[in-house]
Amino acid sequence: MQFQFVGTDVLNLAGGVLIVGAYKDQTLSQIGQVVDEAMSHLLQDFLKDIHFEAEAGKVAFMPGHGQVKFKQIVVVGLGEKGELEADTVRIAAATGLKKAKELKNDDVYFELLGAENLGSRAGQYLAEGVLLGGYQFKKYKKPKKDIIRIEEVKILTDEKVREELKLGNILASAANFVRDIANEPGNVIAPKDLAEIAQKLAEETGLKCTIYNEKDLQTKKMAGILAVGQGSAHPPCFIHLTYQPEHASKRIVVIGKGITFDSGGLDIKPEQFMKTMKCDKSGACAVLGIMKAIADLKLNIEVHGLIPTAENMPGGNAFRPDDIIVFKNGKSVEIHSTDAEGRLILADALIYGSELKPDVMIDMATLTGACMVALGRFTTGVFSPDKDLAAKIKKIGQITGEKFWELPLDDDLKEDLKGTFTDIKNVGSRYGGAITAALFLKEFVSEEIKSWVHLDIAGPAFLEKPWKYYAEGATGVPVRSILTLLLEESEKR
Repeated sequence: MQFQFVGTDVLNLAGGVLIVGAYKDQTLSQIGQVVDEAMSHLLQDFLKDIHFEAEAGKVAFMPGHGQVKFKQIVVVGLGEKGELEADTVRIAAATGLKKAKELKNDDVYFELLGAENLGSRAGQYLAEGVLLGGYQFKKYKKPKKDIIRIEEVKILTDEKVREELKLGNILASAANFVRDIANEPGNVIAPKDLAEIAQKLAEETGLKCTIYNEKDLQTKKMAGILAVGQGSAHPPCFIHLTYQPEHASKRIVVIGKGITFDSGGLDIKPEQFMKTMKCDKSGACAVLGIMKAIADLKLNIEVHGLIPTAENMPGGNAFRPDDIIVFKNGKSVEIHSTDAEGRLILADALIYGSELKPDVMIDMATLTGACMVALGRFTTGVFSPDKDLAAKIKKIGQITGEKFWELPLDDDLKEDLKGTFTDIKNVGSRYGGAITAALFLKEFVSEEIKSWVHLDIAGPAFLEKPWKYYAEGATGVPVRSILTLLLEESEKR
């Protein structure tokens, strides 16, 4: 989608739909007030008549009149004026765009929603709301003849917000890129397909890409990936993408779980828990989206994107409960559940990532249903021995609208992971399952790495019904937050 600047003289503009904001005290935005006055206050009177409360996500509309040369005026709620948040602008922008489509109009004008409070930053949030809210995965549906496609949005502002709009475009486009891949089913995306996407991405953006095949995995002693992938007809692999500018100030490693489909293996999942398991590659897709955006952002930090990827299937060669795996760092692991496979492939990636000696290491994974039980469907669990890093991610989430909550790395639960015949087993008890999964991962992070964080995105990575500005399906969480963190790290020269 393209954005065009058209200035702020609304009365000299004409078009299909004009989208303006209103606050809960029934105060219209600055441009809304100009429109209202030009319409002899018909707009304000109409909002009063319908008792429009202007809550975030609420919308009203009426035809243009008099000097206002737009077919429809759409008013979106911005909530309390003194409490306006970035996510309210995203929700309002998505709501306005949806209403324009319902009105069968592809000629759409937005005022810079929230600019009274947020200044030029409103441009970023508007762009994100439009792009995230306009996304739907319709690749396999027969197109409707009367579908409205909005290719360009015109914004009533000057070019002073160009950089903010560009940033919002990069962040939201990266998230939508992730959603496109994560929404693809297991019969379309296998490990080799993720590898091909990574290679194509590297060619397009100038990244370096290395793919390790099964033979390479054996040489590198990546026992977890090999074990999980051995039951599938699709061989596993390991992907390493590198962004390396001159004079990089820091080295960051981002890791994403890439289970392209999770049947549970021999400990097979019930049908109702298997049918959305194409989403188990969401962490890997997030890494691809992050690496895609980094080249556009021109960060001055070195970033390594690592993706261990396999398909977890119950084939004749599948790994079994009671199997023992010995990892490259010497840790022996007894398999108590083949459905706790994500932590096994992440273990290899964490060992590999630790060898790169990064300043910060981040892993992202749809790892545990237990995290959803603890935090619900919309919040990412944060686990880190670095309290400052955990707090920073949580604070960033308040701006990006991607919700995070810290859970403890409770050493008292380590006892649950003790193996009978090995150093550890791959699951603990049913209590504190998200915590014991994080504690398992910590066993494979080098003690030299002081800033490591594990993000359990099992809830918000994939939705079964729409929420805020997201359609059902993949959301691209936590791409925008991690990119914001990397931007902050890049600015610390």
